[in-house]
Amino acid sequence: MFNQWSEMLRFYKRSRPKYWLAIYRNPLALHLLPCWVAVAGIIASLLCKKSLGPIGQTLCVCMFTWALFLAREYFAGQYFRDYYQRHAIADQPFLQRDSYLHYAHFLDALKQSGVEINQVKRMAEFGRISGHPVKPLNLMQNTVFVWLMTFGAALAVEKIKLTRLWKFQDGDLAMILALIAALLIVFVLQTVHGYRQHKGRLIRYLEWAEHDLNKT
Repeated sequence: MFNQWSEMLRFYKRSRPKYWLAIYRNPLALHLLPCWVAVAGIIASLLCKKSLGPIGQTLCVCMFTWALFLAREYFAGQYFRDYYQRHAIADQPFLQRDSYLHYAHFLDALKQSGVEINQVKRMAEFGRISGHPVKPLNLMQNTVFVWLMTFGAALAVEKIKLTRLWKFQDGDLAMILALIAALLIVFVLQTVHGYRQHKGRLIRYLEWAEHDLNKT
């Protein structure tokens, strides 16, 4: 059973939508134009600080970042148009469309491999007992940990104010580095969270596939 489960995991990993490959193959495609415009807007906003001012610059960056998310969705809808139409992905919640697109590719991989419906059903049942229960590490609910993090953050801010880094353009560089660090931390946490949730998502995909394969 573990061999068959490993095979399902391979299907799951290989069926992720290959966005970067699509961009690499045709970076000048018309459906990518809104993405490049949004990226250019973000770069221009960062470079035009004096003319925009701090508040204007922040608003422009936020606006073009949101525009980039919308442009990415437009690109996905155009490039994977067949999947969007067959599975009505455009009708799903905005933040969940990537997961539904992943499932559409996963379902095609199952069909091409010739997997039977009974095997899909067994794999979904086996997946629920294939590993140990995940116990979340809720550090933010620990009073001592939160107090130490708050105390450490306050000391770090006071330390940075005494360095040359903070004196450079009234601390702008320090603020930019802190923003970049925060974005990197969010990216790492999302990656770790996605990895920990892949098993539950795979089980849900198998349950969906059981219904879709039964219709064919």
